[in-house]
Amino acid sequence: MLQGILIITIIGFFSGEIARRLNLPRLIGMIIAGIIIGPHALGILPGEIMNLSEEIRLFALLIILFKAGLGLDKNKILSQGSVAIRLAFLPAVIEASVVAVAAHLILGWDWLLSFLLGWIICAASPAVIVPMMLRLKSEGWGVKKGIPDLILAGGTASDAVAVTMFGITLAWVTGEFSGGLATQLLNIPLQVVGGIALGYLTARLVLLVVKRFRLTGNIIHKLIISLGAGLLLVLLGDIMPFSAFLAVMVLGFIILEKDPVLARRVRSYLDDIWVVGQIFLFVLIGAEVNTGIILEAGPAGLAIIGIGLLVGRWAGIFASTWGSIITIKERFFMVIGDMAKATVQAAIGGIPLAMGVPNGEYILAIAVLSILISAPLGAWGTQFFAPRALKKGKVDPTKVRVQEKYKFLVAFDGTPSAESALRQAARLSRQMDAHLYILNVHSGEGKSFTLRQLRDIMENLASDIAYEMETIRGNPADIIPQMAESIDVDFIFMGKGNNGEGIGDISEKVIGSSSAPVILLEAEEG
Repeated sequence: MLQGILIITIIGFFSGEIARRLNLPRLIGMIIAGIIIGPHALGILPGEIMNLSEEIRLFALLIILFKAGLGLDKNKILSQGSVAIRLAFLPAVIEASVVAVAAHLILGWDWLLSFLLGWIICAASPAVIVPMMLRLKSEGWGVKKGIPDLILAGGTASDAVAVTMFGITLAWVTGEFSGGLATQLLNIPLQVVGGIALGYLTARLVLLVVKRFRLTGNIIHKLIISLGAGLLLVLLGDIMPFSAFLAVMVLGFIILEKDPVLARRVRSYLDDIWVVGQIFLFVLIGAEVNTGIILEAGPAGLAIIGIGLLVGRWAGIFASTWGSIITIKERFFMVIGDMAKATVQAAIGGIPLAMGVPNGEYILAIAVLSILISAPLGAWGTQFFAPRALKKGKVDPTKVRVQEKYKFLVAFDGTPSAESALRQAARLSRQMDAHLYILNVHSGEGKSFTLRQLRDIMENLASDIAYEMETIRGNPADIIPQMAESIDVDFIFMGKGNNGEGIGDISEKVIGSSSAPVILLEAEEG
């Protein structure tokens, strides 16, 4: 088990980095690495970890869905009217129908078997789509119209439609269908409404527990409770008629709406957990791909997948966005951003074969081929076309974690008040992981320092933070603001100066001319 964890972590990380350096999404490298080291290729992953693959992937998926819910923008979704509702149904239904027609005409299958394949192929993958859309939100692409939010909300709900219809069609194919069609179709709104309702109730319960037990000081406790609630929803999804994926996303969304502070703190920790979680998710998804059976799909399988994507998915997205303010270029991007297959196909693609359905091997082969084609293509296409099809807007830091790297400038002249300024700046730099710039300006008066002396001071004060230092001759009142502007610092720290000591009147001139806020500190007593 430990050997498997080590292999996945190391190979997954470096394969992701190789993909990044080739200007490809990291997940492409991770999926390819999983295919290579998986049991159907080199087979170097231990059986123990492959036996737990589904559970590990499910937990990683839970993290990313919860994170997506914590970043959904309600106002952006509502501003598009019924588009989100149509995205939850039309792309999946239209693509499944197009795939079924293609399978019927190309392979000569009957309509039930053709639609069984269609419902497998039409489901979009939250494992691929969610992290890509969250990255777009963090970079500001398409956020003004809420396009990433629409894809997130619609794509997750559409999976409930696809999986439900797959179950109904499979029951028909195997002769196990019971009850009227209307009763069976009622399961679709039950899945969606049930997911929303249970996600809402679970979120309110989480918030109640946090408040009742006064868990206000330790964010780790809140994170454990929140993830535990999400995991409970996933487990209940196996025995109750609701969409667990949708419920987990709603859980995060309600927490965001009712307690934005808690949402921001939990989201920050989830971002760090996801750095490792994505490696396991995408490597293990790749490990499930059986490249051997892909040959069974052949050109016919490739044609069916291509027709489904180019005709079905395209028509579904355009029908869903008809009459909206979303432009043609943005609709084209939504086709690319919502096309990736992986999670659902890996989960249900082999079920017809296991149940003895005719042509089950071929169904599995086409499902595997759809993962291999659409997951890398969708991930790459999202990254490539976003700057070309979407407009960049202002990033909302309340919905995503904004990676801000703070920079502080300390004007240091060796006086006690300047030492206080340096000490305070170093303390905040450590807490915020900021970059510290120490500037000594010698105007011919007062004390000057060499770089070696400044380095010795910093080594004694804060050797564990990132810093740079510079000593310059000139007028401090002019040089300090100029330096602050050139390196775009967030704050300037200076000694206040008392009784004629320190930079005194210089600080007033710096405050008057600097665009960055200036923090003045007095010498510490004692």
